[in-house]
Amino acid sequence: MASDLVTAKVTSIATDLDKVVVAIRKLGVGGELAMTADTRLRDDLGLDSASLIELTVVVHTLYGIDLGRRAAEQNALPTTVGDVAALLAAP
Repeated sequence: MASDLVTAKVTSIATDLDKVVVAIRKLGVGGELAMTADTRLRDDLGLDSASLIELTVVVHTLYGIDLGRRAAEQNALPTTVGDVAALLAAP
């Protein structure tokens, strides 16, 4: 039973990671770079403050999730693609 729960969580995270990658690609960023959870938003993708705001708008438009609110609720400042995926997965 616990194994099923872990598998479901891993699948959810992978799906959320895919969603973040889609949103980033919509910004025209990343080119052919194979993005992973460890891909850094600023250093690897070159996102600046304005681009990060655009990312939150794209995520909200695509998935109806307010990343800004979730980040504030968790007192989190995402620095990697995985951090953003974790915010998507947060309740």
